[in-house]
Amino acid sequence: KPKAAAAAADEGSKGKDKAAAAPVAAMTEAEVEELPKAIVRRLVKDKLARAASGGEGAEGGAEVIVNKDAMAAFAESARIFIHYLSATANDVCKDGKRQTINAEDVFKALDEIEFPEFVEPLRTAIISS
Repeated sequence: KPKAAAAAADEGSKGKDKAAAAPVAAMTEAEVEELPKAIVRRLVKDKLARAASGGEGAEGGAEVIVNKDAMAAFAESARIFIHYLSATANDVCKDGKRQTINAEDVFKALDEIEFPEFVEPLRTAIISS
């Protein structure tokens, strides 16, 4: 955990080296690491609309309006979660003396960062894809 926490905490102070290696030179480091806004918006609005209409299986429902700052907060929270989960999965992988992260490493990482309720839905999603 300490290595993953340090990696997540170091998130904003990576320096210029990564920006130089960015695929599009005109983009800033923050823009490169940003999640696609359209996808985040679609996921957030879909999930909130389903919740407002009475559950997961419900279709349609009321149109949900999400403030621009709230959408940015969702996107940044998701980005940080992905980095933290990735760093923890990497630690699990390295503890197993391997170089390639596999699905089991991600499942163990979810347990380590105290999100065990995500493991079974993720297993199901992976099996059905």
